Amino acid sequence: MTRTSLGTGLLFVAAALLSAGVAEAQTKPTGQTKSKRGETVLTRPRPEVDPLGIRVGSFLLFPKLTLEQSYNDNIYATNDDETDDFITNIRPEVSLESDWTNHALALAAGLDQGLYFSNDNADYTDWFTRATGRLDVTRDINVQGGAGFKRAHEDPDDPNFGGGEYPEYYFQTDAFLRYNQQFGRFLATVDGTFARLDYENAKGGIQNQDRDINIFQGGVRVGYEFQPNYQAFVRASGNRRVYDTTPDDAGRTRDSSGYAVVTGLAVDLTGVLFGDVFVGYREQFYDNSAEDDFSGPTFGLSLGWNVTPLTTITTRVEQTVQETTDNNASAYVLTVGSLSVDHELLRNLLLNANGSIGQEDYEGDSRTDMIYTAGFGIRYLMNRHFYASLAYRFSERDGDNSTDDYSQNIVRIGLEGQF
Repeated sequence: MTRTSLGTGLLFVAAALLSAGVAEAQTKPTGQTKSKRGETVLTRPRPEVDPLGIRVGSFLLFPKLTLEQSYNDNIYATNDDETDDFITNIRPEVSLESDWTNHALALAAGLDQGLYFSNDNADYTDWFTRATGRLDVTRDINVQGGAGFKRAHEDPDDPNFGGGEYPEYYFQTDAFLRYNQQFGRFLATVDGTFARLDYENAKGGIQNQDRDINIFQGGVRVGYEFQPNYQAFVRASGNRRVYDTTPDDAGRTRDSSGYAVVTGLAVDLTGVLFGDVFVGYREQFYDNSAEDDFSGPTFGLSLGWNVTPLTTITTRVEQTVQETTDNNASAYVLTVGSLSVDHELLRNLLLNANGSIGQEDYEGDSRTDMIYTAGFGIRYLMNRHFYASLAYRFSERDGDNSTDDYSQNIVRIGLEGQF
């Protein structure tokens, strides 16, 4: 089967299924469901359409295959001479999850094959493996951990993308360990993470191996429930970032250490309003005094609001210090605010609308970029084994350097099968 016939067939099948789903939504009554704590329209269990899995001893096996056809009007994210194309994605995945009363273990692996119709030099193959687990020591103490390994690629709209028409691959190894303990009204969490990013040189001659880096992070959070469903907390965290090559090909040494101290409030109002908000102070120091340090206030917010049993509004604000390939900057501070609205039109027909605004503020450089996104999606849950989806996404970068500016429109239609 050719790429064109595969994509065209998928397009017609998914479109027909979505049309049938919309027709059903107009005739079937909508179910009313009261949300439990922390549940949203998207995460709520749906016993009539949720996959049952395949029992393997005390585990459940969940195989899944997703076929997706998309159209992108600017695949290289350029500000002129845009190139458009159709892309077919084939994503097989499998997960194995324990079905135990205590403790938990989950294994997962998957692949994402992206095939461009006209620009096959941009084809890519990503994959991942992951293991996570939880050890329930007592009713009030548990230990969580996990590790993963994956190959992924940077998209042309990534600010660190080197340019060209070939995918830029990297390998990522990561692990985490978290200790949680509840004692009375106090909840304490101690965690640590490790990530290694190993970049490949791009086929077009772009050198990326001087970006290889190890990132170590750790933190302690202590919360106090001063009244039911309201918890005040403080968190202190630190990080260390070490590059394999110093200085890099541009002569810069970006090894650094940093910390953040925040205080905030977490709320959980019986499934209606839940999340947390915090403010604090952050610093990032560079080993090389020639690099510009970062220091200043930091903040974040993550709130979910079940406006009705059928509608959830989710808003997030996040600020992080990101590594950069900009030769004039030591790093950039990324601040992103997003808003998403999910609506259950029918128990098996879900609607979504979303948008975000982001700012990239480069340390040591006058460069500031703004990133805007907006989109919507429809997901039709036909039965336990088949889902269909339709989505649209608009994105735009508006920066001080006009050569990095772009706008992009992507339309996706997909079909997912699982057990």
